This record gives sequence, structure tokens and C-alpha cells, in this order.
Amino acid sequence: MISRRTAKSLAELVVVNFRKYHYLRNSGNGYFTVDIEKIYDFLFENDYPAWLCNAIKKTWTSTETRQLKEFVMKLHTGESQLDATQNWSWEQREKLGQSYLKELSEDMLNYYSANPPSGYSSESLVSMIQFLRENLELDGHIYKDHRLLYSESDVLETTEEMGILQSLYVSLELGGKDTAFHHLKLSEEHYLEHRWDDSISNSRKFLECVLREIAVLFSQKVKNVSLPESVYSRPLQIREYLSKEGLLEVKEKEAVASVYGLLSETGSHPYMAQNEQARLLRHLSLTFSQFVMLRLQGHLSQKN
Repeated sequence: MISRRTAKSLAELVVVNFRKYHYLRNSGNGYFTVDIEKIYDFLFENDYPAWLCNAIKKTWTSTETRQLKEFVMKLHTGESQLDATQNWSWEQREKLGQSYLKELSEDMLNYYSANPPSGYSSESLVSMIQFLRENLELDGHIYKDHRLLYSESDVLETTEEMGILQSLYVSLELGGKDTAFHHLKLSEEHYLEHRWDDSISNSRKFLECVLREIAVLFSQKVKNVSLPESVYSRPLQIREYLSKEGLLEVKEKEAVASVYGLLSETGSHPYMAQNEQARLLRHLSLTFSQFVMLRLQGHLSQKN
């Protein structure tokens, strides 16, 4: 799924590519409007439906480009396709919007692949293109050979699924929520800032927080004792505790330990690009965090 974050970066790139500058001779200043003919032709040539091509025309105003930016972003929420889908549910509209966001991302990247930015402000445009690609990567999409491909190995890449992860954390009444999800947010921010090691480090810290708080809650609710400090402060002892108490089987504990090891050894995978390491290890962290939370949820439900 294309996230809201990515939809916004796509919208900003679309605006920059399909705008026209108007110079005010008397004041020496100017302003931008949407180049309607250019964007209509682009959509038409790339086989977008008539309603979408025509809806784009309505984003034109005589003084700014904000309406076009909002139109692209609102593909994500389903609002932009409301008139064309009167008898649809919002879920159906959002699903349709996802397909257009993916197609538009691919078509924009193809356009710039064939027409590399040059001249004035090209450096800024190159940065925007790269930013879109990186956001797409965080969503689990890779641009390769003029196609936007979805990596099936990526999970929990969408806003919806991230919401599920947070909802599960809250429903279990795990402590340290702000700290845990602060690390998760940093892992995303550092990825976009190309701080690969920092991104991986915060992914590891998120996993640490989840496992630690699961152990704390289990000890308090099931064992009716506080988790010993000698266990609380040591990730290895946390995993041993979860295994001893039956929340993790031996093979599961070993798998978690292996992922934790990968997250701890940043920069040690010479045959993989750093951004790929950071992206995939982040998803592994989220996957195993959810896995162990679900094990706790199942255990607690049996006790009730």
C-alpha cells in the first residue's frame, strides 16, 4: 500500500513538474499555476481514465497550485474519486486510489528516467525524485526496469498495518508505548535521511522495547511479581525469560535472537546495499515484534 507520507511526496513532485510560472513585470515577482494542458496530455498518454483527466482540469486556479497537490493526496483518502464512484464504499474508493497512486508514481519515475532533470533547480528536483523513491521503498515498493515492483518479503509497511501494530500494543496494556514508538518513528526518519545505521539501531531498540515490556507485563499479570532488574536490563535474559515461561518456543527464541543479532551488527553485510539492509531489517523488527505480541495475546486469552 502507498502510505500518506508517500502520497504527499508524490503530490509535491507532480506539482513541481506540472506548474507554469507567471512573471509580473511591474513588481518583479511572479507566481505559479497548474499547466493544465501539460498534465492532461501526460495522463491521457499514460492511459488514465477520462474522469481522472477531466477532474485534473478542475484543480486549476488563477493564482496557485495547491488544489493539484490536494487532488493527488486525496486519491489516498478516496475524496478525489468521489464523483466518479457515487455508489461505492469508502473502502472501495481508497483501494482505487491506491492503484492510481502506484501508477502515477511509476509513470512519474519513468518520465524522469527518460527526461533527467537539467538546468536551473535540477538539483532540487533530483532530491525530490529520490525522496519519492525512498518513501516508496519504505512502503515496500522498488522501482526497477521501469516498473514499480512490490516486495512480498516486506510486511507492516502500510499506515493501516502500522495502526494495527499500535492497537495491539495498546490493547495488551504494554508499558513504554511512547518510547517504543518514538524509536519506530526515528527508524523511518533516519531511513529517509540516509542514516542507515541509525535507522537499523532504532529498529532494534523498538524490538527491545516490545520484548522487554511483554516480559514485564507477563511477570506482573501472570506471575504476580515484578520482573527482576537483572532480567529487565539485559536483552539476552529477556529472551531467555520469554522462552522459559512458554511465550517463545526454543526455535522461536533462536529466530528472534538471530534477528536481534542482525540488527546489532550494522554495516556487516557487504553484499547488500545499505538502504536495503535498513529497510529489510526494519521490517524484520516489526514482524517479530508483532509475532511475540500475538503470542502474549493468545496466552492471556487462554488464562481468562
